Amino acid sequence: MNKVIAGLALSAMAGSVSAATIYENGKTNVSIGGYLGIEAFYQAGYGDGATKQDKSFELQDRASRIRFAFEHEMVQNWIAGAQLEWGFNPVEKADPLFTNRLGNIYFNNDSFGSIRVGKQWSAYYDIAVWTDQFWKFGGDASGTYDGRNGGDESGMGRADDALTYRKSFGGFGIAAQYQFENEASARDYGYQFSGTYDFDFGLSLGAAYAANGYDKDNSNNYVGSANQDKATSWLAGAVYESDMFYLSGVYGQYENLSQKFRVDKNDLNVADKANGLELIGVYKIDGGLYHVYAGYNGLEDKTDVSQGEQSYAIGGVGWKPGQVLLALEYKFGLENKDRLGNDKKQDEMSIQARYYF
Repeated sequence: MNKVIAGLALSAMAGSVSAATIYENGKTNVSIGGYLGIEAFYQAGYGDGATKQDKSFELQDRASRIRFAFEHEMVQNWIAGAQLEWGFNPVEKADPLFTNRLGNIYFNNDSFGSIRVGKQWSAYYDIAVWTDQFWKFGGDASGTYDGRNGGDESGMGRADDALTYRKSFGGFGIAAQYQFENEASARDYGYQFSGTYDFDFGLSLGAAYAANGYDKDNSNNYVGSANQDKATSWLAGAVYESDMFYLSGVYGQYENLSQKFRVDKNDLNVADKANGLELIGVYKIDGGLYHVYAGYNGLEDKTDVSQGEQSYAIGGVGWKPGQVLLALEYKFGLENKDRLGNDKKQDEMSIQARYYF
């Protein structure tokens, strides 16, 4: 089983795969999918500019999105397709109303493999997705959403301007990705590789590597010092899934990643070195109709001027009858220490409802 696509029903990505066919004529298929998500979000402790005593409880959007998918059989065994996905905010007025999440064209053949071009889930994410499975939190320690001028610029989550090739050989799966330059983020290039092996008893192992080069002479958009013009990331992981359990962990090492990977964010914008660990365990009841889960995200900044740490634990329960999800997820702030030892940890909670279409 390919866990990048199948995975756990708990996954935000897997949830958005649900779709309804709106047109089909034998060779062409058009479908629409996504979900409307609303949450009551609670935060206690330190926030941006808040004090330890500050608390907030508000209603907000929970990553609502709409997706269109198109597929056409060009010739025998060759499929061409396109994928479009936008995020939107159904709770309050937003500008812009829609934000781009995915937009790509792909060509697939069982013998050759698949080529996909455009904004897409990355080769690196083939491994990172294994722990990016919480309904609200997570993904902070795997490098997934790093980016010097935005979360998709480094291409480790949803990659901008990317060309990706994937192929399976029995239990082995490989992926290679190239990202083209983008002057707005001072990115010169980006490339990634990942590999997985699926055993026949529910276990998969995998590793990924990502590298980005930046134009240090682009004074308007370059972030970091002159010797930080190349960022690299290693990620290794394992996942096990059965009818009742989903267990996964990933560990990463990072060089010259963005501000998100600095625990002390008051000095420089880029972390020289950092490492991170993500864990998740899920117990599925009645075929996944109910689920109870827990996990951990821990990130350590090893930059010379900032020896900080941040970590949190996550616990949650969910009920997903058909097209509806009701879930409660709590984030326990464990550490958020800067280089001076100040701890600004905070607890957060999400009570959310989703309707998939």
